[in-house]
Amino acid sequence: MGSTRLPGKPLADIGGTPMVVHTWRAAAQHPAIDSACVATDHPEIADAVREAGGEVILTASSHSTGTDRCLEAWKKWGRQGAVINLQGDEPFPEPTHISAICTALKSGLTDVVSAMRPATDEEAKRPERVKVATNESHRALYFSRSPIPHGGPHYVHMGIYGFAPNMLAHCAALPVGRLETLEKLEQLRWLEAGVTIGMVSVNSESGPGSVDTLADLERVRKWHAQQPKST
Repeated sequence: MGSTRLPGKPLADIGGTPMVVHTWRAAAQHPAIDSACVATDHPEIADAVREAGGEVILTASSHSTGTDRCLEAWKKWGRQGAVINLQGDEPFPEPTHISAICTALKSGLTDVVSAMRPATDEEAKRPERVKVATNESHRALYFSRSPIPHGGPHYVHMGIYGFAPNMLAHCAALPVGRLETLEKLEQLRWLEAGVTIGMVSVNSESGPGSVDTLADLERVRKWHAQQPKST
């Protein structure tokens, strides 16, 4: 709600429905996800989700990261197993991306799983589009707001995380890292502490992407208007 580039972002209207409700529906309707809820500290968001039939976990307002908020909600929810953390400003995550995250989690090869897609030349220069560099096995080596690696190819880190059982609590308990402070990216804290992050590479043409600015919102609204009525 406090986004400086787009105040009140989670409740931005997209086709008559608040953005965060679209995200919740994408999770709740996915066959690989047992149950879904929205974690928030804002009553307006909670009301919007409940009105749409969704489940809400109210959390404290003092969390410094989304992972901290996710952990509080997870504890209150009383669930077990792996956790998928979707970002409320990515209202139309591609179902195949969620499936890929779940499949990678089940392999047990990494502690955390996330997704990346090819970046356009324009996106590579935008600091709000986080880039990731990986090894040949698609294990994350570094995340940055700068275009990395030098000379490319560049990949945008997508705002979806899958945590293996017990890893959510482990990641949230880690102290703030030096690189995290410099880049303002909490996943760097995990890398500094030795947590392994596997990256699923997905097609850049799937879905409209995240909403960081008013221009992004208009792009997503246009995309949504062009989809079949059942979307």
